[in-house]
Amino acid sequence: MPDPKPRSLPFDWLEPRRNPALAATERERRATMYRVELEERAALLQRLGHGKAEARARLVANLGWDFPDGKGPVTTSVVDGIVDRVFGQASAGRSIPRNKGGTR
Repeated sequence: MPDPKPRSLPFDWLEPRRNPALAATERERRATMYRVELEERAALLQRLGHGKAEARARLVANLGWDFPDGKGPVTTSVVDGIVDRVFGQASAGRSIPRNKGGTR
C-alpha cells in the first residue's frame, strides 16, 4: 500500500534560489529594449516622411496599446526626447544616413 503522506526529498536543487538583484537588472534591460525599439520606429517614420508630431502620436499610441494600464517601462517624456533626437538629426526634407552606405 502506498504511503499517503509524501516525504520531502533531500535535493536542494528542488528549491528555487533567486537572485534578488536580477529583478532590477531585468527591469533596466527591458526599459532599454523599449527605448531602442522606439528609436528605430521613430527613425523609420522619419524616413517615410511622417512629421514629428505624427511620429510622436504614433509612438505614444503604440505604448498605449502595449501597456493599457499606463505602467510601461517608458514614459511619454522619454518618447518626446527620442522624437526630438531622431528628428533633430536630419535637416528638413533629408533622411538620416543609413549605416550601410548612406542615403539613396
